[in-house]
Amino acid sequence: MFVGQIQAAPYMGKMGISAVRANLPFASMQTTPTQYDRVEIGTHAQADTRSGIYKPSSGQMQAMGSPSYTWTAPDSRLQAELLPPSEQSSYTEEDALLNQYMKQSRIDGYFDGDTFVRTSSEPVKLILKNDISKADLEKFRGELAEKGLEADIDWQGVKEDFVQIGVGFDNIERFEQKADYLASRYAVLKDRIQTQFTGEHQEAELQKLEQIYTQAKEEMANTYAESIGGFFEDLGQSGAAEDMRNSVLALVDQKANAYTDYIEKNGDYVSITDPDKQWLKHDDAYMAAQLRQSAGTSPAETQKQSVNEQAPYDGNDLSFAGVYAKTLFQQLQRPTWNVNESDVALGQHLAEQYSALKTSTGSAGISEKLSNMLNSSFDPFVDRLMDSLDALIDSNRKWAAEKPWMSGTIRTDYIDRESVYHSFQNAIFKA
Repeated sequence: MFVGQIQAAPYMGKMGISAVRANLPFASMQTTPTQYDRVEIGTHAQADTRSGIYKPSSGQMQAMGSPSYTWTAPDSRLQAELLPPSEQSSYTEEDALLNQYMKQSRIDGYFDGDTFVRTSSEPVKLILKNDISKADLEKFRGELAEKGLEADIDWQGVKEDFVQIGVGFDNIERFEQKADYLASRYAVLKDRIQTQFTGEHQEAELQKLEQIYTQAKEEMANTYAESIGGFFEDLGQSGAAEDMRNSVLALVDQKANAYTDYIEKNGDYVSITDPDKQWLKHDDAYMAAQLRQSAGTSPAETQKQSVNEQAPYDGNDLSFAGVYAKTLFQQLQRPTWNVNESDVALGQHLAEQYSALKTSTGSAGISEKLSNMLNSSFDPFVDRLMDSLDALIDSNRKWAAEKPWMSGTIRTDYIDRESVYHSFQNAIFKA
């Protein structure tokens, strides 16, 4: 019984990139003879097997039984995306209640080098959020209504909430959200310290706030500069990382100042009149969430941003540059272009991508400086992309060396860059 036949058309080789670089004349490459894969299945052994045909005996053909399985409903806890506080979309009263409940089992301490030093002798009690009963939460709510939260600021909680405040390719879409989170927490804590404390105590608390805020702000700026700025530096944009680092620092400071001014002008940005909910005023994460929500209705007051020579990019620039860098980075890391397509088609594809960039930069409201940098990054990106595609072809060449019969079914000659450039330019001029 004849089951199937696979025929792959031989790939017509083109001049390799090594020949282009060496300025060697084009040499026609011999086409590999057509190859066939053929499978035949018989009910008895056949002695006269021909080359390239596999004819197993009946003893070699066995049917596998149907596997058994048990269906279970998916666990929603395993499907939820785990995000740090700075990337969560909201922080409600119920979130605040649960957070304060969980703090009862928090392990207090600090790191001394690689060693964690506990500052409490209380037994460790581990609690999972999903294991907390509604009755326990309601009982705790009553305790908060009666006793409130401690007057002292929970600095450890603040530090923990700023964990993973950094920005990279994995979370660049939430960059400005993270900047708003940090800035609003700073503004709320500053207002609380100035309202609640006086004298040396106030000064000491403000110093703690500035230290924690500065560390978090620098982490955000440094990680952005290393990932996004570093990517553009690798594409030949000298100074991009430093400009972006300074711009992130300036952006967060401007947002913090804007939120601080908003509080001064709108002291009633959140109204908590219920006597049983006064504890929320000392949950600065909740108050900051309310501040962001209230200020979000007055964008003109909270989104004023200025740029200068040292910090040339505003929030819109930084967000756009980050998302665009991620798109290019992913293309280089995992090229989706089919190398078996013609190099002329690759040039046309890249021209379409470049035209899309020009269109998006024109409509996104980004600065001229950023637009110029993105445009000048594209040519180096094209070279890097062809390097990535050549790396894939290197893998094909290894396969072909080990299994010569594959040489007619996969591409083994490198990208013809002159063809790509010529096709790219032609498509741009015709657009």
